[in-house]
Amino acid sequence: MPLDTLTLSAIADELRDQLLGGRVQRIVRPSALALGLEIYTGERHQLLLSAEPADAVVLVTTEKLRRGEETASPLQLLLRKYVRGARLRAIEQPELERVLRFRFEGEHGEVELVCEIMGRLSNLILVAPDRTILGAAKPVPPAINRYRTILPTHPYVPPPRQEKEHPLLLTPALLAEMLRADGGGLPLWRRLVQGVAGISPLLARELVYRATGEVEPEGRLSDEAVRNLVNETVGMFRLAETHNWRPSIARRRGDPADAPLREYAPYLLTHLPGREEVASIQEAIRLVRAAAGGIDPYARVRQRLKKALEEQIGRLEARLNAQREALAPEEELERLALQGNAILAMAWEIQPGQTELVVNPQDFLADGALSATELRIPLDPARSPAENAQSYFEEYRKRKSANERLPQLIAETEMQLAYLRQLSTDMDLAEDRAQLDAVRDELAEAGVLAGHKRAKGAPQGEPLMARGPDGTPILVGRNSRQNDLVTFRRAAPDDLWLHAHGVPGAHVIIKSAGRPVDERTLRQAARLAAYYSAARHEAHVQVDYTERRYVRHIKGAPAGMVTYTRERTLIVEPETGEP
Repeated sequence: MPLDTLTLSAIADELRDQLLGGRVQRIVRPSALALGLEIYTGERHQLLLSAEPADAVVLVTTEKLRRGEETASPLQLLLRKYVRGARLRAIEQPELERVLRFRFEGEHGEVELVCEIMGRLSNLILVAPDRTILGAAKPVPPAINRYRTILPTHPYVPPPRQEKEHPLLLTPALLAEMLRADGGGLPLWRRLVQGVAGISPLLARELVYRATGEVEPEGRLSDEAVRNLVNETVGMFRLAETHNWRPSIARRRGDPADAPLREYAPYLLTHLPGREEVASIQEAIRLVRAAAGGIDPYARVRQRLKKALEEQIGRLEARLNAQREALAPEEELERLALQGNAILAMAWEIQPGQTELVVNPQDFLADGALSATELRIPLDPARSPAENAQSYFEEYRKRKSANERLPQLIAETEMQLAYLRQLSTDMDLAEDRAQLDAVRDELAEAGVLAGHKRAKGAPQGEPLMARGPDGTPILVGRNSRQNDLVTFRRAAPDDLWLHAHGVPGAHVIIKSAGRPVDERTLRQAARLAAYYSAARHEAHVQVDYTERRYVRHIKGAPAGMVTYTRERTLIVEPETGEP
């Protein structure tokens, strides 16, 4: 849900307590229209500033923000110059605006980063002390907006104020007049949104409910209800002065009782079901974003890799189909040989210009391999019987030779497909930029990404380390190279090895050293193998396990490609938590 002016006021209050006086240590670009600032105040804070239309937000995240875009944007380069190493001196919000201004003081003087959080019109704009624009996440040329041209060297013009009533100046007489002018054609909450500045649809419904006891009251409001609505509105906007915030999250109206809580506000959402108070408005936003799955900060990288993978997988699937179709059945080879032999044997009967020879196949095959009682053999009338026979023998030799080579080619293509599908799973499971870079390097080595080379010294990442309920270490490889590492370098022959059956996924090792494995630890490792696999969204996943000594690397195959024997099977639910 979009942030309204009251929500931004509450966020600004929290950010002042958390960040003021802190020094900017790091600037990253998680997505095309987002920036991440690491601000040190004695502890590190990860400030996300996003102008993404579907995820515009200002928020301190609980996880370290990482690079999501391949290259730095012009705005990011400017921030590295003016803001990295600078101190955050002020956080301001223009009255009733969905805008926060972050003022930094550094080596090159003061600059202001203006965060306009307005849905599809959101933007991040770096402004000099003379109010000249230095750069923006979304440049806006005059052809798009003459009033607000957002380009370097142009003056910064704030968003135009809405021609609406000020909520703190609202009176019962003014509100009653506004409602009469509308004529009652719209719901009351909608008329508040259209007539009073700073009121969002969510806030409007809450105000109407508090004033009348209903979200959409019918009929004309009584004078008492009008007074109540004015008092509730004024009281709500006084929160920016009193700072008596009461953040909450709630379900949307009409959602089932087990639905995730998808609404948040810096006040109690009394008109919505499932309401829960939380410690801060930022915590409320984090909880709702997590329930919704959030916006993938590495979506562009993931999409580019996925597109290259899908194209290569499509080519290999087409090649595999062609190879399988070219594999001639044994009966077809026998038919070709019979046709050639029959033409030679019956050459004395073939007349010049004849186009077909009809024979009984049983006259030429003693074992009755062909069941047909009549075989019609096409002839080229321009060729002699010997030449016609030779053409069938040539086709026979060609198909027989292909049959000898094709099984190996089919096996190689199937191996390449299996490896690319493993890389596709690696990409889907990648949780940070380092893991995505590892997949990209593998794709480059496989020839899928042209022009990319693995950077020297590029981190390969470490396998996930967990412990079973009895303390036994569990290793989880989360990509092909990590799979190879945990299986053939970190595991002993008598350790237990696990893998989701029949799908790409993680190699999981229980460091049992030959000791009996506790059933709870085995099931936890199996759940990890299921979760870090292509079947992670299934309700139940079949997981194979065996001793590592029975796992073999496939000769000539890429890292992580194995065969195994003497396996047993568990069926578990995919998850990462403790049992």
